[in-house]
Amino acid sequence: MFAVKSDSMQHSDTESMFGIIDAGDMLVIRGWGGGVRTYVECFSDGDRSFGDYGDAIIYDRYGYSFLTPVVHRAMVRLEYNESDDTFDVPSLSELPPEKWGNGDLPDDQWWSLDEMVEIYDVGYRAATLRVNLTTLLSYYDTNGLIHDGIITMGDHNVEYVDGEWLGMYDRSSFALCREPIRDEWILGEASIEVPWLGLIRLYVHDGLPDYTAENSKSGLMALFAVLIVWPVVFDVTYNVLRRKGWDPWGPLKRLFDKKKG
Repeated sequence: MFAVKSDSMQHSDTESMFGIIDAGDMLVIRGWGGGVRTYVECFSDGDRSFGDYGDAIIYDRYGYSFLTPVVHRAMVRLEYNESDDTFDVPSLSELPPEKWGNGDLPDDQWWSLDEMVEIYDVGYRAATLRVNLTTLLSYYDTNGLIHDGIITMGDHNVEYVDGEWLGMYDRSSFALCREPIRDEWILGEASIEVPWLGLIRLYVHDGLPDYTAENSKSGLMALFAVLIVWPVVFDVTYNVLRRKGWDPWGPLKRLFDKKKG
């Protein structure tokens, strides 16, 4: 189980939603067997998870377990070409032409890219995900990197710039992790969202974040009320019925006795 502390996967500034990963949710993590599917790969067949295309993965930044893990959406996989210092992105070939761009290169070229990759109309804000490959390749050169990896982004990490929403992916100005995510850094995939219960853990350890949605707090209080009140209501009702001469468990007892006989 993974308690979500950040609001980076939310689809609203003020409200939490069922089926969306919100601050204070608990996530059931499914072990990763090498089958992560990205936004680009899922778009063509309509496979959605937690409100959008692509798997929501949990990964260790730079592979370091002492850093807080991140749960973000897998957006696009880059394959590094050591021979000419570029990236291939074969999955782009499955997208409609109007869904992506590659800078000044021919429209359908997904190989030997060294400027940018753009994916349009992404997420609940219809943002543009603009991956700056030039900057990334410079970082590779400076640090002697040669690995493939996945570009990840939080659904809520968008910024309004010059009249358009831009996706702030993890290797952009947020710099959560400057490198594309290696497969061996991935801890698993988010499979089930349990609303609100993570708030308990957050409150005990660090206190509730300021951006915790009010309906998440009220939802947790309502859940507690049900859990506390229901046993009392059941007990009172059971005793009232017993005093009136009717055993609520009677039909079940007779059924079990009949089977034994």
